[in-house]
Formats: sequence, C-alpha cells, structure tokens
Amino acid sequence: MLSGTEECILEDLSVTGAAIVPQYGLPPAGTSAILKCEHVEAFGVVRWARHGRCGLMFDEKLPLAQVVSLRHFADHFETTERERNMERARIWVQGRSRAV
Repeated sequence: MLSGTEECILEDLSVTGAAIVPQYGLPPAGTSAILKCEHVEAFGVVRWARHGRCGLMFDEKLPLAQVVSLRHFADHFETTERERNMERARIWVQGRSRAV
C-alpha cells in the first residue's frame, strides 16, 4: 500500500487487475496500492476486500506480455524454488558461508 509494504500472495492476475491475499490484513476498498512482483510494477486501487482476499484494479492496463511472463514464472516457481533450496542446502553442508 502507499502507507507501507506488505507481503501477499498473488492469487490471480490479468491486464486490468489482480486478486491478492495480504499477509496481515485487508485494506479497505478505495485504498491506493502498488503491486510489485518480479518485473511487474502496477499502480491501482483496491476495489473490494472480503474473505481474506482483495481485488486491485490497475490504473493502466498491463502489457499482455508482462502478464504472460509472470504467469509463466508462476508455473515454474515450485521447481525453481526447490532447486534454489537444494543449492542452499548443498552450500550449508559443504560449510561454505556464501548463500545463494
């Protein structure tokens, strides 16, 4: 939000908006916000907030290529994160201090 940063789960994304699950609480409808995720940064307004989720409507449409790219990233996130964790564990076991 413009008043501070909060981690959330990006549940759904389109060129016009996103559904998110905030970690700590729902912002009221009408709150201005910025969605930052990977290479996407979009300004918008919270349009609805209920049942632990809220909907963000972007001020300007996102380019379709950004939406597709982020969805592609999400499709492969679990595999990529598993590989990163394995490398972190390997470094720890080997006693190297540099984290990945």
